[in-house]
Amino acid sequence: MFAFLRLMTFVSLASLLLACEQSTDVEKNANLTQQVTNNPEGVQNHLLYMEGPSGDFKLHYASSDRTLTPRDTLVFIHDTGEDSSSFRRYFQADNVKQKYRLIALDRPGWGKSTYAGDFPSRLEIQSEMLAPVIQNIWERNGKEKILLAGQGYGGALASLLAAEHPNFVRGVVLINATLTEQQTQAAWYASALKWLPSFFFSQSWQHAQLEQVDLASSLNQAKVQFAGLNQPIGWLQTVEAESAHPGTYMRLAKDLFQQADIHLTLIEKADNKGQQQYPEQVMRSVQAINIHSRY
Repeated sequence: MFAFLRLMTFVSLASLLLACEQSTDVEKNANLTQQVTNNPEGVQNHLLYMEGPSGDFKLHYASSDRTLTPRDTLVFIHDTGEDSSSFRRYFQADNVKQKYRLIALDRPGWGKSTYAGDFPSRLEIQSEMLAPVIQNIWERNGKEKILLAGQGYGGALASLLAAEHPNFVRGVVLINATLTEQQTQAAWYASALKWLPSFFFSQSWQHAQLEQVDLASSLNQAKVQFAGLNQPIGWLQTVEAESAHPGTYMRLAKDLFQQADIHLTLIEKADNKGQQQYPEQVMRSVQAINIHSRY
């Protein structure tokens, strides 16, 4: 009886922490997402139906441009706990859409993308699953290379995709990217998920915790690929005013990406959702990398 009460106390505490931790970005973007989705000219949805060893699954991405005309193409990759709607505000910026074909994808298990078998919580597995999407976008762009922009977990994934598929990707923009083991502080209760009844927690929360638990070992495994990435990188990082030391971040960047030309921008911290709070700085970094990656 005591063991049962202790389990229920743990579950209640974890549920309370979930309520405190869950991102409010879905609420922030709900109206914006609906506006774009209801505008036939605003977005075109693509679904790729895939076959895997554990069964069939589908991968989704949204595009601002219905044509197949080769042009500068920017692909956004979202953070843990989010989906492609995180970047929909860019789809409403006419000046941005005039310069770029905008694409926002859903990683496996998020948004409209699915998976088969166990949830693919590791970076290397997601990179392998998303490679056909990156190739599809490249082919629909007249086989002209594209730009990747990733936030948080998506930044690490964008880096790995660029390193593994240089024939498709010519530049990367990182937005508060999670790139080191020190940044991957999973919640203390995350590793206990496998011992708890899954019906106590939402699927999205479980997926987020699993990604956080596996991220440190995934990043360690990706070090070799990161070191070999030679496309230019634009890195935006929000920092506390008193800790804004560019030299520290540049040394970290050069240690991770030993062959890349890195453009670092530090922004005084408001919150950790750079793509939400600083779209102008994001697009300035994109423009710099877009130009630099052509030479």
